Amino acid sequence: MKIVKIIGGLGNQMFQYALYLSLKKKYPKEKIKIDISMFETYGLHNGFELKRIFDIDAEYASREEIRELSFYIKIYKLQRIFRKIFPVRKTECVEKYDFKFMSEVWSNCDRYYEGYWQNWEYFIEAQTEVRSTFTFKKELVGRNAKVIREIQYAKMPVSLHIRRGDYLHHKLFGGLCDLNYYKKAIDYVLNNYDTPQFYLFSNDIEWCKTYILPLVQGYPFILVDWNSGVESYIDMQLMSCCRINIIANSSFSWWAAWLNDSSEKIVIAPKLWAHSPYGKEIQLKSWLLF
Repeated sequence: MKIVKIIGGLGNQMFQYALYLSLKKKYPKEKIKIDISMFETYGLHNGFELKRIFDIDAEYASREEIRELSFYIKIYKLQRIFRKIFPVRKTECVEKYDFKFMSEVWSNCDRYYEGYWQNWEYFIEAQTEVRSTFTFKKELVGRNAKVIREIQYAKMPVSLHIRRGDYLHHKLFGGLCDLNYYKKAIDYVLNNYDTPQFYLFSNDIEWCKTYILPLVQGYPFILVDWNSGVESYIDMQLMSCCRINIIANSSFSWWAAWLNDSSEKIVIAPKLWAHSPYGKEIQLKSWLLF
């Protein structure tokens, strides 16, 4: 049996589930399950979102099955402390470094997988299954339906994702997607493409009004600021439909760009993804890095 722990926000959950799908394809005769037990006490983000958004068809590990391969502690914060104190069990595959590919994930033995697994190499052989799974099931309505129609008919729709808030002073991600990065990305678009139409997504719209809108002055733009809480995922859906994606260094941004199925898509990303020597491993070779 193999069990993949699911935790974090939507982008993180998607990377973890992509590993799950890859394991299912690689080991078709084994039982592969996911562990969502931590969401009972995990108070960040919007809880477990994969079922609600993508209607995933997964097998869920029981507490007894989790205990066979790892340890089970109901309270999320206590589990994090426990992980730092006690050694890794032989049946556990715990991610050592963010973004760095670990070949140890491939094993014929029973395994409990704990990590974020933010590296496209983990599911390079299961891309079809991942893309098929991560299709947005609900029909858009209201303002979102109007925006997606505009994107579909626009000649050069450009998504701009700016994540501030919790990222401003984040130890791993903070300070890398600054105003200079977005200026370079926008200048590249304006100098190389005609009739761009910008769609701005951010958790700090007021900052964007002050610093980003002057950079696109004279060009059509829309501030998409109404999707929040359990509807936050719609921003990812809308961004994935744009021809050009200017992304932030977040897993949410990453998936919006990856799910963009246009054969002519352009993805612009920060050259420095994280304060980590392995941050570059999450980046795709086809991306433009500024």
